[in-house]
Amino acid sequence: MENIKKRASLKLPARAGVWNVISGLIARGVGVVGTPLFTRLLTPAEYGLYPHYTTWLSVLTALVTAGLTGSAIYRGLQKYSHRSEEFISAATGLALGTSCALILIGIPLAPILTSITGLEGRILLALGAEIAFSSTVALRSATLRYRYKYKVLALINLFSAIGTPLLSVMLVLLTPYRAEARIIGSLLATLITALPALLYAARRGRLFDPEIWRYLTRVNLPLVPHYLSSALILRISEIVIGREHGNAALAKYSVGISVGLALTFIANALSQASAPWILRKVSAGEHAKVRELITPALGALIAVSVILLALAPEILAVITPPEYSDALPTVYPLALSVSAIFLSNVISSAEAYYERSARAALPTVLTAVASVSLAVILLPSVDYRLCALFTLGAYIMLVSLSSLTFKKISGERIIDGKKCALLFSSGAFYAFLMFVFRGVLMSRVLLAIPVLPALYSLAKRVYGEIRE
Repeated sequence: MENIKKRASLKLPARAGVWNVISGLIARGVGVVGTPLFTRLLTPAEYGLYPHYTTWLSVLTALVTAGLTGSAIYRGLQKYSHRSEEFISAATGLALGTSCALILIGIPLAPILTSITGLEGRILLALGAEIAFSSTVALRSATLRYRYKYKVLALINLFSAIGTPLLSVMLVLLTPYRAEARIIGSLLATLITALPALLYAARRGRLFDPEIWRYLTRVNLPLVPHYLSSALILRISEIVIGREHGNAALAKYSVGISVGLALTFIANALSQASAPWILRKVSAGEHAKVRELITPALGALIAVSVILLALAPEILAVITPPEYSDALPTVYPLALSVSAIFLSNVISSAEAYYERSARAALPTVLTAVASVSLAVILLPSVDYRLCALFTLGAYIMLVSLSSLTFKKISGERIIDGKKCALLFSSGAFYAFLMFVFRGVLMSRVLLAIPVLPALYSLAKRVYGEIRE
């Protein structure tokens, strides 16, 4: 009976977070199972085409849809709470219209785009179509997340996570396609998920609503630099590696990303589940409540990252053939980057309330300029594995600048800088030790054991805060 009462008392944000983490864990597990299949079915050069494709998919999605599928959509749902279904329908129409415009503009410019991206015309066409389909799914997911309809959202995420590798493996085995099979599988899985979301949006409201389109354009157009810069911070290294070092090196780096950024599913689950909650707390002036949640959440995320790094060499050895082993050094700084990505997402969620799009975008733009400059100048002549350090440095810079900007916009702090810096420094020290003992499993296990009680304590605090 007591367990039933406890279950009933668990508030929606906590349940949403739990469901997001569980569905993300399953999805990540599917990805871990899929990686050894693809690294063995395909050569490194063939394997590298898909991360090459997803790199440009991220960049162009950010350019086309901007804040339409980001935290700004929660502000719109809050503003149009009396007609939220119509708002999402109109947002879906705007995202589709923008995506179709991209495809129409891109067709005559295909030779130029191919020279810039290194992707063939048919791959670019698939990329445009996937942007359109994925934006529809993202808008539907944002609505479900805002209303804490976490079970439906978990099903959508699981289908996408399972459907993409399953379809891709079938295409590799049953068709002449090899490198392209993963792209086709991803496109088909996104299409299958997008069609119900599109039909739902079309039934609930008009895809074209002048008032809502004007609002979304006013709010989101200034966010284009922010979202484009965010994509470049993470992806510029991959773009330069693909162009300067080839798809084989990109394949190895992408495997390092798969392991190093494996815990982004937890970071994203926490930030996405808490984004509507953060927006409501900021609107109520309860910034301290947000800080009380974010500090232990960051500590728990760093603790999990340390445990991951304790097993990183073994994980990499299981999911890839021996020729990928030189990617191991990239895992350590990338794993630390997850915590900085989480803090960056938290600050973006809080900034959405103030609708200061241009000013809020400045830290991201400055960080992207620094990242692009370093990548273009240094990467062609240095080891590709140094990209991981550039990525970590970029996210630390982004969090620092974003935190200062939020303080200027709101007059309040959304994160506790000193405590977050202390937690991050502790995580960096542990990561260094894990790298030093990367050849000795027992030493890494002994180092990780003291982290477990801290993880339990921090997770308990996060549960208590979000449960309220």
